[in-house]
Amino acid sequence: MQTAPATLQEGSAIPRKPAAYDHPMTELSKAELSTKVLRRIALAGWCLSAAYITVLVTWGVLDPDPYSQGWRLVLELAFLGRVVSLADGIASGFSQTYLLIQTGFQDIITLLIFYPLAVAAYQGSSKKGLLSGSINRMRRTAEKHRHIVEPVGVIGLWLFVLFPFWSTGVLVGSVVGYLIGLRTTTVFASVFSSHVISVVSLIWFFDSMRGVIEAFDQSLVRFLPWMILGILLLLSLTTRLVRRLRTQRP
Repeated sequence: MQTAPATLQEGSAIPRKPAAYDHPMTELSKAELSTKVLRRIALAGWCLSAAYITVLVTWGVLDPDPYSQGWRLVLELAFLGRVVSLADGIASGFSQTYLLIQTGFQDIITLLIFYPLAVAAYQGSSKKGLLSGSINRMRRTAEKHRHIVEPVGVIGLWLFVLFPFWSTGVLVGSVVGYLIGLRTTTVFASVFSSHVISVVSLIWFFDSMRGVIEAFDQSLVRFLPWMILGILLLLSLTTRLVRRLRTQRP
């Protein structure tokens, strides 16, 4: 004998439909990513940020040419990615040590500050604010790339961060690692090591490229970042066009 489905009583809450990027928390991750742990990660990020700003400002004051223009590289890294920022840094005469510190630590600081916000959003403990839209977009990007990393675990995460494409930085990579259930220590170790190796490799590559360009025409070196940006845009447009053509096939 079938019974009639239960109806919601007046004033009762309607069950929320899980979002596409909701993440089922395990007991391990709940213990590991407590509010206290997330606050410590964010505090480490802010402390490192203060030291980072102090070093860059002091460097710019003591050696203005070209280090007073370091703010330009910071903005390029934030909005255009490490490839364009490093290409501009090499073309503008910044030292390799400066570029390693500026690029390497800027992304790590971003990770330490924003990773706790992303995790708190998954745990449902975050509050809506000015950054909620950016956090949600980052979560959707991480969900979009999750299927690429998940089959190979830590190795996939390491390779994901290593290659400097848009939306494959340390922050998105760390959220992907969280989504596939990796420990926070494992995620950070994988992301940090891959990021540093990527930055060092790019510095060496662009420094070698500058030498080749100078052999032909030294005046062309200043156009190196624009060449790289043009190549990236061309690759991005080509990839989108190929995907669109594939979806239009019968």
